[in-house]
Amino acid sequence: MKNCWINSGDCRACRTDELVNLTVDDIKDVGSSLIVKIPNTKTKIPRIFVVTDVGNMLELFRKYLSLRPPHVKHKRLFLYYKAGKCSSQPVGKIPWEKFLV
Repeated sequence: MKNCWINSGDCRACRTDELVNLTVDDIKDVGSSLIVKIPNTKTKIPRIFVVTDVGNMLELFRKYLSLRPPHVKHKRLFLYYKAGKCSSQPVGKIPWEKFLV
């Protein structure tokens, strides 16, 4: 999770609440880039930005999505990955605050 998003450098433009609330539907893979929509912002103004393939970011993101267990019932993007396994538990606000400090 940390590498997948933070390496892109785009987390600096997002608040922790926005990262926590990102869903798989908010990110669209268009082949040569990712289109990220942040619909629920503090300022009530939705944002959209594009992530290009800098440093194999797209490959890393696609790998992250492929590790998503099929039995996950929610659409939150970031899940806990521990002991070599991806769980169905979504990442909350506190871990993001620790990563971004």
